[in-house]
Amino acid sequence: MFRNIIKSTATIRRSIINKPASFSTSTILKNEVPKSSCPAGTVLNLKVRQRGDEPVALEDSEYPEWLWKMLDPELVREEIKNEDFMRWRKIQLRKANAKRIKQNNFMETMKK
Repeated sequence: MFRNIIKSTATIRRSIINKPASFSTSTILKNEVPKSSCPAGTVLNLKVRQRGDEPVALEDSEYPEWLWKMLDPELVREEIKNEDFMRWRKIQLRKANAKRIKQNNFMETMKK
């Protein structure tokens, strides 16, 4: 059961990530509500529950405002930077460290 949930969640994430960005910072800053990727009433087919009905997509106006802001990674990063600088810095250091490790590993393969 958990594998199905993970697979379906991964598929949804992949489809969201691979879609062309229909949301932009300018859209959110203008207080325009971005259009959802699936129409209201669409069965989401998440297979979260074994029994009962599957979750159904709601109207865009029924979702909370913060949900639409989460779609723009730049806006989220700026918000984290303004609210909790140490958390933002920790994220930046993790990314830089991972990049450095990858580069060092690549250089090690080139020596052989």
